[in-house]
Amino acid sequence: MVIVPIISKEVIKNNRKRVQSYVRPDTQVDFINIDYGPASIESRYDHDMAAPFVVQKAEWAEKNGYDAVVVSCMMDPGVKAAKEALTIPVVGPGEAAHQIAGILGEKVATIYPRGITVLELHENPEKTYKVLLDNAKKALADGAQVLILGCTGLTGVGKRLQKELGLPVLEGEGLALSIAQMLVDVGLSQSKLCYPKPAEKKRVLPT
Repeated sequence: MVIVPIISKEVIKNNRKRVQSYVRPDTQVDFINIDYGPASIESRYDHDMAAPFVVQKAEWAEKNGYDAVVVSCMMDPGVKAAKEALTIPVVGPGEAAHQIAGILGEKVATIYPRGITVLELHENPEKTYKVLLDNAKKALADGAQVLILGCTGLTGVGKRLQKELGLPVLEGEGLALSIAQMLVDVGLSQSKLCYPKPAEKKRVLPT
């Protein structure tokens, strides 16, 4: 289950097509938005507003038989809390991209098309790509060896950018799915010594 931690269902389209190269054909990937929270995540305020509803969806996913959960935001809202609440693997795109980047190079930069909001990313895809490319070239000039796309809303442009620039460009959403699939395959999940199950007590969220 991929939890999209915003209420805007139009921001991420063609979900399966975006990530199909990261998972096997026989791996079922479903997407679900949160019911309450921000239209996009572009601040710590948005991050914290989304987090409890991400955990709510993650718990629902485990109860309904999903093998793993990925949270589709590079800020990883609710990921650590969900790791505590769930026994199945929980992977955030931010953590996945940074872990993989460290394998591929020593100098890593996160890029984003500056001046374009998350909700505007798909209004003019070529403009978004041009601004992203300009930012990527600046990062390269500063010595970057590996690039990370700073928003899961950019999933799908990484390979184009990688081909044009000739260095690794990482898409956190896809990598998180690949890692989640691998963890399920080998029977691993987050350590309960690091992420212990929260104590039982009364907690109230919208239902």
